[in-house]
Amino acid sequence: MTAYVVEVNEGVVEATRQGVRWWNMFRRYEATSGRIRETKPACIVGGLVEVACESREHADWLAAHMVDHGGLPRTAVRVKTPAAQREAS
Repeated sequence: MTAYVVEVNEGVVEATRQGVRWWNMFRRYEATSGRIRETKPACIVGGLVEVACESREHADWLAAHMVDHGGLPRTAVRVKTPAAQREAS
């Protein structure tokens, strides 16, 4: 089981228009990897998406990369334990 994930709030990304192009390319690229999981699908625009990471360090790096390189708003990205793991507890 994945120890940590990066949660992306797609609603914030869409609303601010910051990093939308980068996020859409990243999401398309990772679509078949099994690392992306929608935890709260959106009915109109933007839900919550988790990107699985191998460790806390990897999750921290990916979150920083999404903000610094991808241009996503800081408020749209956070590191946490996976929803499935929290629900099982």
